Amino acid sequence: MHTRRRSLAVALALAAPWAVVGCGSTAHDAGSASVTTAVTAASSPSVPPSASGAAPSAAASSAPASASAKPKKPAPATGSPAGGGGGGGETENCVNPWLTVTASTSDGAAGTMVQRFVVKNVSAAACSMDGRPTFVPYGPPAAPELPLTVGAIPAGFGDLGQEGGTIVLAPGQSAAFFVKWSNVPVGDAPCPKAAGFVFRAPVDPLADADKKVPFAFQPCGGTVQVSEILPATVLS
Repeated sequence: MHTRRRSLAVALALAAPWAVVGCGSTAHDAGSASVTTAVTAASSPSVPPSASGAAPSAAASSAPASASAKPKKPAPATGSPAGGGGGGGETENCVNPWLTVTASTSDGAAGTMVQRFVVKNVSAAACSMDGRPTFVPYGPPAAPELPLTVGAIPAGFGDLGQEGGTIVLAPGQSAAFFVKWSNVPVGDAPCPKAAGFVFRAPVDPLADADKKVPFAFQPCGGTVQVSEILPATVLS
């Protein structure tokens, strides 16, 4: 009997450590599960998100409102253009004291002569011209008046018959105009000899500043035709 009790006590003693280890493992697993559950619960938001999503951070909410605003464009400069004579971007009409007139290229065919003249702005300000200049041929001192009629180059005569429009000349820039005449005598009528012409810019009120331009030519038929002031790019 005593032998059997000792054997049973030894068996229980040997089995006890495994029982303790088994209980410890069970407690550890339960603790792990409870910790995991606690972390998951803490990570869940306790307040529903706003309609636009996550709440803005403190750094974003502290940014100044002007940081996202578009930069304003600089205000346009005001005042008259350099060299201009009037406000609103307009220029004054060119007047004879501001201009020089010189003969340029000439051309002729089938009894018709065409002479190009260059008008240059020699002033320190921009000015404009629009229309046909005053053109009055004059003869030699012995016969200053010539029996000639001055008209316009017809519209069908190439680029020379076109309207020039308003041409603005900055200081040093040039424009052009053309003079057309016939060199074929009509009957027995002599062709008068011109020594030059009087020039006045379009819309120039300064009659006392008429410019005499020396230029010898001999128009026949009693008629001379003149173009409007045209861009300097028009050559013939």
